[in-house]
Amino acid sequence: MGNSENKKETPEINKTILEINEQREREKEEKFVDLIIEIIVSATLREYYEKSDKIPTVQPTRTE
Repeated sequence: MGNSENKKETPEINKTILEINEQREREKEEKFVDLIIEIIVSATLREYYEKSDKIPTVQPTRTE
């Protein structure tokens, strides 16, 4: 009788394990996407700051 109860619970356990694995995969994908976004933003900002440093500052033309 013990074996028949284990066989009935196994599909539920397998379903729970599958759901947990799917959730972990989604979390991994979300972290990966966040990392890619962070890299792109960082590179874009670095490029912007490097270019903005090369722009000469405007000197006031008024002299007193």
